[in-house]
Amino acid sequence: MSVSVVSRYMSLLMVGLMAGNSLAFVLGMGTAMEKLSMGSYIELRQSMDTTFSAWAPLFYILITASIASNLYYLRRAWRTLEFMLVAFALVCVLDEAVMTWATHSWQLMTPLSDWDDIRSQWLRFMYIRSALLVSGFGLLLASSFFMKRSLSSPRDVFAVV
Repeated sequence: MSVSVVSRYMSLLMVGLMAGNSLAFVLGMGTAMEKLSMGSYIELRQSMDTTFSAWAPLFYILITASIASNLYYLRRAWRTLEFMLVAFALVCVLDEAVMTWATHSWQLMTPLSDWDDIRSQWLRFMYIRSALLVSGFGLLLASSFFMKRSLSSPRDVFAVV
């Protein structure tokens, strides 16, 4: 199996895991978080942020590197649909990462009169981030259907995920 195929599988797997996790969080936790009291909400957010900070930076680096390596292997075919789909997937993941770090730095230590609005804004970011990750996964999945023939494969066999 070539390095480019391994890179494609890794990026597809990692983005798929992040997209699934994000979608499950939005569907399962989103409405529950809307019903929490301010104290419970703050406690949950701070606990989640601490846990998230432990593993997310490395995971984002690995995802970005694997998608970027896909683009590197596709660089000679930069006008193809496959390249464009992978490039847009990278844009989705990077945009989601920027939104993550922008909202991750948000801290609510003291009660605010408009805390409901702040919570709603944070949840909207979560929904947008989930949509970006699911879109990125869909783009990577679609790009796998346009993979070029592997040089080591027989003539009639396509390397498709």
